[in-house]
Amino acid sequence: MKKLPLIAILLVALSVMAVGQGTKMWVGGSLQFSNTNDDGDKASGFSLVPQFGYVVNSNFSVGGAIGFSTSSTKVEGADNKDVNNTFSIMPFVRYSAIKLEKFTIFAQAELPLNFHSGKFSNGTSKDGYNSVGINILPGLSYALNEKWGATLIMPSIFSFVTYSNDYTNVGFRANSGYTIQGYLLNSSIGFIYKF
Repeated sequence: MKKLPLIAILLVALSVMAVGQGTKMWVGGSLQFSNTNDDGDKASGFSLVPQFGYVVNSNFSVGGAIGFSTSSTKVEGADNKDVNNTFSIMPFVRYSAIKLEKFTIFAQAELPLNFHSGKFSNGTSKDGYNSVGINILPGLSYALNEKWGATLIMPSIFSFVTYSNDYTNVGFRANSGYTIQGYLLNSSIGFIYKF
C-alpha cells in the first residue's frame, strides 16, 4: 500500500504533461448504490470510481481509474454485518469500434489491481489479500455536447483473475450465465467531462 501515493503522483504528473501539450483529456467516473432485503437478510453496497482518460487518436484512448467499493450483508438475527471493502487501481485501453453521430460503441480492456479487506459479522478483521486480472467490457457513450458525455459500461464478456492469498484459485470467465436483463441491471452508468 506504500506504493499507492507514488502511483497517484505519477498519474497526476502524466495528466499535467498531457494537458500542457494541448491534448484531448477527460475526467469522469461512476457512482453506484445497491440495497436488497430478502426475507430479513439485508445487503447493501456502494461504489465510487473516478477516472481520467487521454485520447490517443480517433479510435483509441488510454486512461485509468481509482475506485473504492464496499458491500455488507446482515443475516436476520445477527448483531453485526459482514463487510467487504475493495480499493482498486484500473488502467485501461478503450477502442471505439462504431461511431454514429453522438453515439459510440466501444470495447474496454482493463487491468484491475484490487486490494481487499473487511470484517466478519463477529467484529474480527478479515485477512487482507490482493488480486490482479484482465477484463474486457463492452460499452456505449453518448455525447451530450462538446464537453459533456454519458457512458454505459456493461459487465465483462471476458475476465481472468488471480489472487495473492491462493495462487491455485484462478478465475476465468467468458460471458457465462449473462442474459440481456443481467447486462442492463449490472451495468455502470457514468459521466465524463472533456477538456
